[in-house]
Amino acid sequence: MDTVEIPCPACGAVSQVVERDIPRSGVVECHFCGEAISFRTPEEERPVAIDTGPSLPPPDEVLTGPSGFEDELAEQDSARPVRCPHCGHEFVASTAAARATVLVVEDTDFFLEVAATVLGRRYQVLTARTTSEAREVLATHPVDLLVLDLTLPDGEGIDVLRALPRSDIPALLYTSRDETALLGPEWQQYEALGARDVVRKGLNVEETLARKVGEILASRPAEPAPA
Repeated sequence: MDTVEIPCPACGAVSQVVERDIPRSGVVECHFCGEAISFRTPEEERPVAIDTGPSLPPPDEVLTGPSGFEDELAEQDSARPVRCPHCGHEFVASTAAARATVLVVEDTDFFLEVAATVLGRRYQVLTARTTSEAREVLATHPVDLLVLDLTLPDGEGIDVLRALPRSDIPALLYTSRDETALLGPEWQQYEALGARDVVRKGLNVEETLARKVGEILASRPAEPAPA
């Protein structure tokens, strides 16, 4: 069973917590001093991702960006700058069709919620908890990137990679396994099936997850202009 290592900010000791035992609150108790430890980044320090437009009307599992912001974008001319209500940055609004779709495959409630929330601020997000659910989503929805747990209730993450409908769909591994366990031939196998990088689950994982998803999507080859 996968475990997550958590350093205690109070005593400095490192506890190991079974991944599926982490409550939805993301708060656990240090095994050594009893101090409460939160897996979440404090609200004021969480990364701000700019939502680029109103959400499409996909299935219920799709999460959207901040409430009300989409309405402002819908009312703006697509060539006019829009100011983000969070950071004040101005950018040109784009249509919902330009938003990338990310499929998060994760069976632990807490880490599924973390990924869906932080990525849902900027992308269309679909979720699945099992390999069978992931295959169904991949067969019925266009997906631009896969965020993938490696240990699922009905199989391994690599089974989902083998089910990708296109070879150009990149994957970000979302795992509690030590990075050293993903070196050599094992990583080469994942990479050959579409894996591009790894995010190790732990404290304040939101920033790393948002950054690496953005980097992978930004590195995709540009689509050819229509004739």
